[in-house]
Amino acid sequence: MRTSAWFPLLTGLALWGCRSRPPAGAPSQSKAPEALSKGPAVGPRSPGIAIRVAAQGGPVRAFRLPTLVEIPNAVRGKLPAVERVVGLDIESEFLFVSTGKRDLLALDLESGRVDTVATGIVQAALGPDGTLYTVDGKRRIVSLARRVRFPWPQPLGGMPIELFGATDQRLVAVDPPKVITAAADQPSTSRNIPVGGDVAATRWGDLLAVATDSGVALLDPVGRREPAFVRLEDHPRAVVFSPSGHRIYVARRTDPGLAVIDRYEREEIDGVPLPTPAATIRLDPLGRWLLARPTVGDSVWVVDLPVKRLTGAVATEWRADLPAVAPDGSLLVRQNGDVVAYRPDSLVATGRVKGAGADFWTLTAWRPRAAYGSASAEAQPGQPAPTGATPADTALPPGAEGPLYVQVSTSQNEAWSGEMAQQLSRAGLAAKVLPPKGPDDGYRVVLGPYPTRAQAEAIGRKLGRPFWIYQPAP
Repeated sequence: MRTSAWFPLLTGLALWGCRSRPPAGAPSQSKAPEALSKGPAVGPRSPGIAIRVAAQGGPVRAFRLPTLVEIPNAVRGKLPAVERVVGLDIESEFLFVSTGKRDLLALDLESGRVDTVATGIVQAALGPDGTLYTVDGKRRIVSLARRVRFPWPQPLGGMPIELFGATDQRLVAVDPPKVITAAADQPSTSRNIPVGGDVAATRWGDLLAVATDSGVALLDPVGRREPAFVRLEDHPRAVVFSPSGHRIYVARRTDPGLAVIDRYEREEIDGVPLPTPAATIRLDPLGRWLLARPTVGDSVWVVDLPVKRLTGAVATEWRADLPAVAPDGSLLVRQNGDVVAYRPDSLVATGRVKGAGADFWTLTAWRPRAAYGSASAEAQPGQPAPTGATPADTALPPGAEGPLYVQVSTSQNEAWSGEMAQQLSRAGLAAKVLPPKGPDDGYRVVLGPYPTRAQAEAIGRKLGRPFWIYQPAP
């Protein structure tokens, strides 16, 4: 591959790693990577952590997946009685929850400190860049980004029933028959939307899908693209976007299968067979597994999307947090008052936490400080090489100065770093992720290794952006 061909890709990916804009796979005028294959892109999984938040208040506990073995003293601090878990921002290490008094609290997972972000909230959402948005009963907005709390100068132009965080710290609020787009430094704008059923947004908030009686309406909240409508023979019941935002999966009222819509072609392109109609559908973070809730009974169907094969069914009740698939690929469900982890490909149970079904759960790639030891051990001599490592890591020519790496990005977000390395590898670059060697280190996305500094710097100069030469300590 010619070097010039991967300059734009690398620049976009590096910016993504720094969390300044969406990744290269985010929707744009060109098609997302899913359009190039028959199924969703599937890559290596990241280690996963399941966090348990006591509904009646108390300590927050972390469990290693897929075994659901507790990590002692992984999370500090305690929370009062909780009504909802809004989300977890890996970069700031904040866990956001709302209470029965409608207070929005932020728990610092490292220090254990609990702060009140806003009071009297009616809606809250976590954006793709980790920004928290809250709207209270007087339509006042408070955001929290990079540990900075900011009350917005103007109230929201409606009382939202749905709230989505978007890129560039924009807020998208659904208040039928309108959708409102707001930013802290700009006047809000509103556009009409069809009054129908379920509403879904892409991960980056650049497109909404609205289920109506006769099809699915596609709307750009900012108005950069013309609205579109995809007609379906059966009435849509539920909609969900693929992780890249390229495909929309639609559950219908009487048809036992799911319709699949291409957002760029603006037409139905495929289907996913199911035994009976589905009432609710969810996707895992990488788009490998689809979870569907039958219209009758308490269970979840597990669908392997790349081959469109129904793996089977697991008995469970449905709530806002579970069932769900974790970053490592584990399926977590509630069963008989317990929380159970399964392998979605075989539906074999891998772990159980007894009596945990009444509490709230959030699944994340965040790694507690107590878990860094295992990652560091993996990088020690005699242990398996880091993700993407090659024999060149341990077999450098005589007289080499290395191993030396061209560092592209470093982040505390293991999942993002892994996805970034995969994208670089697909572009023809020798990319990998070096795990942290201590609690203050990050996941380094690097190119290499190279035997000499001259070779490493030559590659770095071709990137068209700042780079660093990194040499691991002996």
